[in-house]
Amino acid sequence: MSAPTTKRSLDMEKDNVTPLRPHRLDEHDVEPAKGSRGKWIWLLLLLLLVVGGFIAFRLRKAAQPAQPSQTTVATPKPDAPIEITTAAAISRALPRTVEVVGSLTGDEEVVVSAQIAGEISALTVDFGSYVQQGQVIAQIDRRDAQLKLEQAEAAMKQTMARLGMKEGVKFDPISTADVQQVKAQLDWTKTDLERATKLVEAGDVPRAVYDQALTQKNLAQARYQAALDAVNQQVALVEQQQAALNLARKNLGDTVVRAPISGAVKEKTQSRGAYVPVGGKILTLVRTNPLRLRADIPETFAAAVRVGQTITLTTDAFPDRTFSGRVARIGASLNEQTRALTVEAQVANPGNQLRPGMFAKSQLVTNRNGAALMIPQKAVYTVAGINKVFVIENGKAIERIVKTGVSDGELIEITEGVNENEQVATSNADRLQQGSLVTSK
Repeated sequence: MSAPTTKRSLDMEKDNVTPLRPHRLDEHDVEPAKGSRGKWIWLLLLLLLVVGGFIAFRLRKAAQPAQPSQTTVATPKPDAPIEITTAAAISRALPRTVEVVGSLTGDEEVVVSAQIAGEISALTVDFGSYVQQGQVIAQIDRRDAQLKLEQAEAAMKQTMARLGMKEGVKFDPISTADVQQVKAQLDWTKTDLERATKLVEAGDVPRAVYDQALTQKNLAQARYQAALDAVNQQVALVEQQQAALNLARKNLGDTVVRAPISGAVKEKTQSRGAYVPVGGKILTLVRTNPLRLRADIPETFAAAVRVGQTITLTTDAFPDRTFSGRVARIGASLNEQTRALTVEAQVANPGNQLRPGMFAKSQLVTNRNGAALMIPQKAVYTVAGINKVFVIENGKAIERIVKTGVSDGELIEITEGVNENEQVATSNADRLQQGSLVTSK
């Protein structure tokens, strides 16, 4: 019995001294290794059972529906009807308008120029001043014009005195002294010719006496005609001098510069003391009441534009005020680049609040009683830029894509997608889907 024990002890000592040296295990060495491995396998199985049970518990708990709290509103069942309010699509008269933009311009613009050369002795208005038609706005030195007027008057009076003419009395050229003198000689020669004619016919005097009387009569006739022509020339001269006198009077009147239109001074180009030639620009006037609104109408609405139609406009200067006008002029053709029709509207401006050059946003009323299909605006909702509504058919919500038009208060026009008298949902649209069951209040 001691020998095996001693041999085993020796073997163990060998194992402790040389651990890296391979050795052969006998039956007694294999038993303890198998027992240790089995223990670990049981521990691993136990751990797997615990983890699996925990996961199964969490899955079962997550599958159970959450119990509603006291403050949570109960969600209706998916198949339960959704309570909504509805409204019918109605047809009504709605004014048809075209939105356009344009600029305000003066109704008239006039450059006031000098009609006579001279020095500006007075200038009664300035930039921005408002003037009335006929108001004196400038005065040109009148001394030269006055002297030319007096000269023309003196020349005409001299000619009239030579002829014996009196101002305001009808003149007869035969009444002048020169004409009367030659007329008397003509009358004497006519009498002498008649006497000679009778004597020749009676044979009392020779034919030479008749011929001499006839010659004297013809000479007197020529002198009479020459005297009459000379007087007529003087009369024509008087008429010419009268025209020169009228021109001198006009030039004297032109030294006073008056406003040709009522309006405002848009630009002043001269000052007091400046010398202006004939036609020299003094200032520019622009009529501000009424004003013109020039706007471009798209080609689509060109056929609907008529003279006399109403146009309303707003400006950035008066955002809370609306002004109105009427179409006064329509262009003869469309612009080839913009394909738009230019129109001009006349806009009243009694208080001169609007000013030329202002930018205006306007609406042209093309039809006051246009038909439109309207629904409440709250029935329309937008998804990704697309307008939609829910139409109620047989208790179900049917989603439709619609096109909208103009708004009028709480209503909006539908141009496509809904028919007249159809019912549309006006509440709970966020809860509706295609085919949802609904019930109306």
